[in-house]
Amino acid sequence: MQKKIHPNNYREVVFQDFNAEFSFLTRSTVKTTETIKWEDGKEYPLFKLDISSASHPFYTGKQTFVDTAGRVEKFKQRFDWQKGKAAEVIDKAEEKRTEHQRKQLEQEEATRKEASDRKSAREDRRRKILEGKKKKAEEQAEAKAAEEAAAAAAAPAAEAPAVETPAVETPAVETPAAEAAPAADAAAGETPAADDAAAEKPADTDS
Repeated sequence: MQKKIHPNNYREVVFQDFNAEFSFLTRSTVKTTETIKWEDGKEYPLFKLDISSASHPFYTGKQTFVDTAGRVEKFKQRFDWQKGKAAEVIDKAEEKRTEHQRKQLEQEEATRKEASDRKSAREDRRRKILEGKKKKAEEQAEAKAAEEAAAAAAAPAAEAPAVETPAVETPAVETPAAEAAPAADAAAGETPAADDAAAEKPADTDS
């Protein structure tokens, strides 16, 4: 660290706030010509303060916020304001400002109310639409159920599928081929014996 950079007049000083009868001891380089005897019996340089944490409104909690109207009233009281032309001008300006603020507040309130009414109307319309859809769906379900019940009642309760009885097949009797041939020839008017006789008869010769 650098050496010999501290100021020569850096010493203990008593700061005193006469408004609050408050004082404290600390180190400082402030210039002062007065001295005071401190609690430890030693004498220190004295520096008087106009305000400190003991008398400042922010630290004491006594700070107040005054509106515009209050400031105007304090101004009139401080300077013993008399009613005159200037006072009338100020009063008119104050009344005009107050009226403007009142109208602005009324307009904001009307805007908020209008927005709230629009929101309520939208919610009502949405609720009605949903209720209508729900009612329509219920009606459709009831109509469908009624149609199904009517169809079920129209059909015979004891209706059963017809049972098909298989036809009894008679087995065909097969006739032997040897027996079937004469029968066919007989049907045609020919007999085997006549054929045989015709075959054995010698042909007629010329005499």
